[in-house]
Amino acid sequence: MVILAGCGRGRNDIAAQACNAEISHRLVGKRYTLDVDDLAAHATSEKPDTLLLKSTAVFDPGLSTQYKQTYECRVRFDSAGEPSVLFLQFNWNTADLKNAE
Repeated sequence: MVILAGCGRGRNDIAAQACNAEISHRLVGKRYTLDVDDLAAHATSEKPDTLLLKSTAVFDPGLSTQYKQTYECRVRFDSAGEPSVLFLQFNWNTADLKNAE
């Protein structure tokens, strides 16, 4: 992650990459797509060292069961600038889940 910062990537981008890595870890085996640039664009500062990021994930992309879910990810930067995901929440819309069945 520090390498990204050295390449001119900002805190929002680094936080979005940390969220993306956490989501990838949590959703192993699931078909989904994320827009990391959109996630970074929707980052807001909660505290000097903490960002809240929000975006939408597409599950089962291209299939008849495709549906979208919004999600939130909170990232804190330590004193060395390393990000840690503190919170990850998918805001499931039951109407979309019924359509996927």
